Amino acid sequence: MKNKTQLLIIVGILLICSCKEKDKGMDASLAFDRGALLQSISKTIIMPAYDSSVFYFSIFSQSIQQFKHFQSEENLLVAQQNWKQFARIWQYAAAFNFGPAAEKGIKKTLAEEIASFPVSSSKIESFILAKDTSFANFDRDARGIFAVEYLIFDEGLNSTEILQKFTKDNWRMHYLLASVNHIGLNLNWVQTEWKTYQASFVSNVGTDIGSSTSLLYNEFLKYYEGLKNFKFGIPLGRRPGQTTTLPAHVEAYYSGYSTNLAREHWKCVQLIWSGTGLNGAQGIGFKSYLEKVEGGNALITLTQNQVAATQTKFDALPAGKLSDAINKNFALVDELHNDLLKLTRFYKSDLSSLIGIAVTYSSGDGD
Repeated sequence: MKNKTQLLIIVGILLICSCKEKDKGMDASLAFDRGALLQSISKTIIMPAYDSSVFYFSIFSQSIQQFKHFQSEENLLVAQQNWKQFARIWQYAAAFNFGPAAEKGIKKTLAEEIASFPVSSSKIESFILAKDTSFANFDRDARGIFAVEYLIFDEGLNSTEILQKFTKDNWRMHYLLASVNHIGLNLNWVQTEWKTYQASFVSNVGTDIGSSTSLLYNEFLKYYEGLKNFKFGIPLGRRPGQTTTLPAHVEAYYSGYSTNLAREHWKCVQLIWSGTGLNGAQGIGFKSYLEKVEGGNALITLTQNQVAATQTKFDALPAGKLSDAINKNFALVDELHNDLLKLTRFYKSDLSSLIGIAVTYSSGDGD
């Protein structure tokens, strides 16, 4: 009888705690204007990111056409510089793989379709040899932004040697043009669709799975963990099951632009968190959400302290290739990865708990 009474007391306590957590989430829902959050993020970050990506892609695409007509070192250099500019601004659009950019049937998210890395040089060369530019396959590591990078930078070769490869095989140029066209078709379609989707995105103000706030929050988490796990964790050999480093698996390996892109990725995470627009104007982000809930200001302080510590590590990264930094200064890059790991709990479990929005995916690393 005594054990039964104790069990009933414990169950009662658990139910009360559960109700309090539910009430906390309801209080957050009532106190915070999620429509304003969605409007601010879509207007100041998402649409400018897609618009800018399309704009800089157009400039890059034109330079590829110029390179096609006159294959000179000068035109190759222009194409390379324009690729870097496009790849840099793409980091901001890459954060929003929902709505028009979400998976559809056998088609993966926009980021997977046009920006998978590391690319497979052997697959790319095989498709060129077979004169196959159909992309009627699941080999997303043989096309897109980083396949184009491989073709126009070709790590280890100088400009003359890269030009010779294009001169020697006309299908190399065909594959380059087809890859650029593939990026453009997908990117332009999503940008156009977002202009219509934006209204329904802003109006879907619930917190349930499938709501705009849930989609935004979960993609924010996945985008952050993509930085931690794929741009640093795998190259450092820190993912579960790895036994060695894989420096060649950094993003933008062939151009050596990986450190720059990682910095932009990190910056985009901070923009979404704070609500700061691409133009620097202050808007509404997840930080604003926390300001309206119990315990939110304490979490803001903890988060921003860890962000500052992580920023210090980013600032310490040497200029040049991230792959070289991993090979020559492993401890420094590893410390940055450790700080990213520490930040995960604040963005993930703690933030999710306070704003009452469920994490609907698994990163596979136990975080």
